[in-house]
Amino acid sequence: MSSHTRQSRASADVEMAHFWQEGGGKRMLEELFADFHSRNPGVEVTDQANTIDDHGMLIKSQILQESPPPVFVEWPGQNMVPYNEAGALRDVSDLWADNGWAEAFIEGPRERVQMDGSYYGVPIDIHRMNNLFYHVDMVEERGIDPARVDSPGEFLEVLEGCEDGDVIGMEQPMKNPSDVLQLFANIVIGEFGAETYRGITQGETRSYESELRRSVELLDAYADLAREDATFVDMVEANGRFMEGESVFFHQGDWMAGSYEDRADFEYGRDWDHAVFPGTEDVFMLSTDALVAAEGADFDEDARAFLEFMASPGAQKTLNRIKGSIPPRRDVDLGDYPEILREQFRDFEAASHFPAGHALQITPDAFVDAKVAALEFVTTRDVDRTTRALLDAYGN
Repeated sequence: MSSHTRQSRASADVEMAHFWQEGGGKRMLEELFADFHSRNPGVEVTDQANTIDDHGMLIKSQILQESPPPVFVEWPGQNMVPYNEAGALRDVSDLWADNGWAEAFIEGPRERVQMDGSYYGVPIDIHRMNNLFYHVDMVEERGIDPARVDSPGEFLEVLEGCEDGDVIGMEQPMKNPSDVLQLFANIVIGEFGAETYRGITQGETRSYESELRRSVELLDAYADLAREDATFVDMVEANGRFMEGESVFFHQGDWMAGSYEDRADFEYGRDWDHAVFPGTEDVFMLSTDALVAAEGADFDEDARAFLEFMASPGAQKTLNRIKGSIPPRRDVDLGDYPEILREQFRDFEAASHFPAGHALQITPDAFVDAKVAALEFVTTRDVDRTTRALLDAYGN
């Protein structure tokens, strides 16, 4: 009997809070919960929605009320530090030792759930955030080779020449400030390098003030080429417009690729393809999720079995195949994964730099301040004001 399978006993529940309420994420959880229940017939997994946009306020309020779920999904790294400082995370180092996870998990994701030498969660996926998706026929018609565009500045010139009737160069969702920050981060990395991004986001803002300002100027120039209603458009709607052929390019994380794979007559390599965002070669800008255990919850035998199950090679294979990400374990067979995910894994292994998205790279307070700065940029398009606000946000 495996470590994440228990004998049937009286009915019990394990509660998990997560972000995935629709699409591939919802299908992924349905399959995983059914698999866990088949291995543990007396145990049901119940779940609750914890939206990304509420900055984790649901979980935080439950922690304050001393009624958190035993297991919840969080961004690891800097985002977990305040939870740990408040004593809200359970040390699960014993599970790591019992299951040999330190040898199985890839170093980067493994380190992001580690604080002060102890483990406070289990990484469950790796996403790439510096993808540039495009329509194959559109770039060929315009004589563009996306892989040969060397910088965000050069890409701006490419986008300026892409407009044709109702077709624009690139969809730019601006409703959610996180999407604006994601584009900004890739502009910084593509124009000035991953070390500049690291320095800015780790508080060395005065040393990189001119680079930060220039990146905001480029962000502003990109926004000039966005649709008039871009400030009301979210990532999902922008992606739908891209799939309908209303833009040549779309910059986003690889989580978008699942919708392309699911679409009939939209074949990878023939109809759509991807390159890295210009200037970010040898960079794998990553985002990752982790399952963490709450210190104030009843972390019983069933909750332990569930965490062990979700960390297992089989569950991680299912999770990432459906979710559209690559596994953080070394021992997961990717043979039946879509080609784009196998390519992403090869790129991950070959990359030299692994900067993380804002939510993992900076403290939660700094992330909130940076999102406020991005929201003000969308509203005012004031480069000076945005530059000052980001200097303050990253400098905290």
